[in-house]
Amino acid sequence: MSYIPIDNHIKLVQPELVMAEQLFQVIDENRMYLSKYLPFIDDTNTVQDETEYIKIMLAQHARGTARLFFIFSDDDLIGTIDLHEINQTHKKASIGYWLAQDYTGRGITTRCVQTLCDFAFNTLDLNKLMIHANVKNQPSIRVAERCGFTYAGTDKEDLFERGKFEDFVRYALLKREFQSKN
Repeated sequence: MSYIPIDNHIKLVQPELVMAEQLFQVIDENRMYLSKYLPFIDDTNTVQDETEYIKIMLAQHARGTARLFFIFSDDDLIGTIDLHEINQTHKKASIGYWLAQDYTGRGITTRCVQTLCDFAFNTLDLNKLMIHANVKNQPSIRVAERCGFTYAGTDKEDLFERGKFEDFVRYALLKREFQSKN
């Protein structure tokens, strides 16, 4: 199992198809909490759904357009973090993440985002990372700000979710900004 250590207990693990059941279980156990800001949770109903998701992400990894990591605390899968919309021509990508409710408020997501930024800038040689969040998702916005991302704008009525348009904020971090702080 290939992984990037965060600390003695937390690590970012390269996904494998055999992890689909673990992934579904943590989503199912946190369904009400996660679905507040992640509409795809409503469409995640079986282990097979997660198997297909992992296959899609592994294919995107092979094409160089995405990198998915599972967040583990010791042997427990507790969330995911990814780089998506990787564009090697323009050297940029977006970051997405979620964490099981019992693990929130401990700085885990912040440390995982910081580690993924280091990976993106220093291993993948990207220049710009973006985080997009629903304007109501204050925990995600706080993670972006704690990680040194700066507010880049609000996209009004950006996504149509559950029968209504939602506004999203964009946060950006440049490689030189990251390197000057680390």
